[in-house]
Amino acid sequence: MGRLKPSLYLVLPVTDQYTGGLDPQPICSQSFMQSVAPTKSRAWYKEPYVWMLIGFPTSSIIVCSILLTFAINTKDTLVRGNYYKDGMAMNEELKWDNKARHMDIRVAFTVKDNIATLDILNSRLDMPTTLLLKFSHPTLQGKDRDSLLQLKHGSKAYQGFIDSVQDGKYYIQVESAEQSWRIRGEVYVINGETHSL
Repeated sequence: MGRLKPSLYLVLPVTDQYTGGLDPQPICSQSFMQSVAPTKSRAWYKEPYVWMLIGFPTSSIIVCSILLTFAINTKDTLVRGNYYKDGMAMNEELKWDNKARHMDIRVAFTVKDNIATLDILNSRLDMPTTLLLKFSHPTLQGKDRDSLLQLKHGSKAYQGFIDSVQDGKYYIQVESAEQSWRIRGEVYVINGETHSL
């Protein structure tokens, strides 16, 4: 028997042990072989999950940095600078509050459009010529309003111009520099309605 040429291969059919016939198909299918074949790995920066894990902490750091910068550089309008002088002035103003209480002073005011009107309902003192009416917003300094009210002749009513006051909660202060008294209160102001202190 002569030698086989190197380029020729002898293929024997595989016997199917269940049917007894010949099965020319290989034992493992081609699709199974492809599924178990090793896959080519990608670089880490091409994986979307890596960027998702990096993105959340990075965005949190950026947002926190912006908020911290904003908090440091923005002046808090509710905090005053000179506490000692404010404390001394507060003690003096408390005397004004006590005087208004002892003189049984009560007032009612109305704000309609740009006109502030105030009536003194009760007082043991003579009518001062002017009164200062202050509206202090609880949180926004830009909404604070002041009005210098003049006494109408022959009455207990005062009237003056005021910038537009939006409806809402305000700390109201009525004071007389002439007689050194002050009334304070917290009122939900509505345009056109009368409020008492």
